[in-house]
Amino acid sequence: MLDACGREKRLRELMDGVRADLCRSSQLEWDALTATAGVEILYHCWISNELTRTTTILPPIGEARRQIYPKRGDAHLMFDYADTLYRAEEGFSSVLEGEGGCMDTTIKYPLAGRYSFSQMAMDQEASLGREVPRILTAAWNVARCAGRWWWPFFGCVVLSGRPAEIRVNERSLLHSADGPALRYRDGTTVWAWSGVRISGDWMLHPERIPAAAFGGYDSSLRKYVRSRVGTPRRQARLKPSAILKKALPTDPAGRVELLRGHNAGRLPLFDRYMGGEYRKVWEELIALGPSVREDPHAADALAVAYETMRRVDGNVRTLAARLTGIGYRFKQAKPHQPPDPRKAPKQIARLEKAAGALPLSLRAFYDVVGAVNLIGEHPAIAPPGNNIAPDPLVVYSAGDALEQVDDEREDMDDHQSIIVIAPDDLHKADTSGGEPYEIAVPDLRADGPLLWERHGLGFVEYLRLAFRFGGFPGYEGIDPVPAELNSLSQGLTPF
Repeated sequence: MLDACGREKRLRELMDGVRADLCRSSQLEWDALTATAGVEILYHCWISNELTRTTTILPPIGEARRQIYPKRGDAHLMFDYADTLYRAEEGFSSVLEGEGGCMDTTIKYPLAGRYSFSQMAMDQEASLGREVPRILTAAWNVARCAGRWWWPFFGCVVLSGRPAEIRVNERSLLHSADGPALRYRDGTTVWAWSGVRISGDWMLHPERIPAAAFGGYDSSLRKYVRSRVGTPRRQARLKPSAILKKALPTDPAGRVELLRGHNAGRLPLFDRYMGGEYRKVWEELIALGPSVREDPHAADALAVAYETMRRVDGNVRTLAARLTGIGYRFKQAKPHQPPDPRKAPKQIARLEKAAGALPLSLRAFYDVVGAVNLIGEHPAIAPPGNNIAPDPLVVYSAGDALEQVDDEREDMDDHQSIIVIAPDDLHKADTSGGEPYEIAVPDLRADGPLLWERHGLGFVEYLRLAFRFGGFPGYEGIDPVPAELNSLSQGLTPF
């Protein structure tokens, strides 16, 4: 499980920090510490779905609990969210466990995860006037000192610090609108809204919360955001350029000729882009906001978007060929599926009608590149059991997006939806992960942010990162990277 967690860069850094803290507190090197600690007392070993070994203290705790009840079956009372302590405990745990993606199953079972505070409180009440087994009093005492997060091993005990500050709402769920809901003595903070973890950046800048994200929280978050930023003002009515409705030639030269003709021969941003100002031109296009769809910007923006994706298409084809040449085994028979020139424009039009306007970058990708899926295996880049999540480039097709939107149309909120672009990096590595990479629509801009991608990049910038690492941006921050990535990325067309 720890190897799987290390596949994601942020979690690798988190785990490295935890290891360093444990070594510092124990004054031992990691190998010596693990040897000294031995097996976790809550440890179970499963092979082929059969329990082959257990060294857990839970059975004696369970037997001790039954001893203090007149009716032994009373020890198995089940709790629900009507119980305040149970609700607070479960809400606290779910917020912290949501931090780590695949870390969930690694951290969710400290002793208090199996012997809850709710059960302890019930046991203490039942034990009044009775002799309490020592194993229970020991568990209660540690819980008072260490809180929920502690793990017993045969050779040591791992304790985590208790929060220095906790904020909850009237339902005892972690919640705060004006600061972190949890603050630890080492400076670690956790933000939460009504018992659900939320980005601190979103709470500090609520105007940045995409409408598609509200579905993960109760309705009070939307009301709070509106109280802070107000109801979005109706913007001046856009006058979309007629060029956006025209079918563009598939031939690049013919496409540019049509777009230039629409703009009386002037495509200044496109000409600068062709001169090498790739990033600067895209920054200016994005800064135009929705007005990028009006004349005289629309034709210029389309020319840049389509030329960008023409270069992306060439890079995808090059990578697919190079990966095949080094023996990479693709999970999908065809790693690149070019668009059907007869179907793609209709699919894009239906998609925009159903979900809303696509960023010009995504529209051009669907129309020029189609779809790409570089998930596969290779002994150096993506070996089985790899401790790195390489995040192979995946972008679903317009047809896939259309099917998804059609399936979810009834659930659209405030005329907003999301387009699923790809699985997240951990799911690509066959590890349970988080939310897929998505783009919220409608988005009238030239490019939109890739939601849930760890850098918060826009779609075009994420493609740049992917090609910089030969189609595997998960290796960003890894030193050294597999030598094959250098040959894969060498000579790819900049955009």
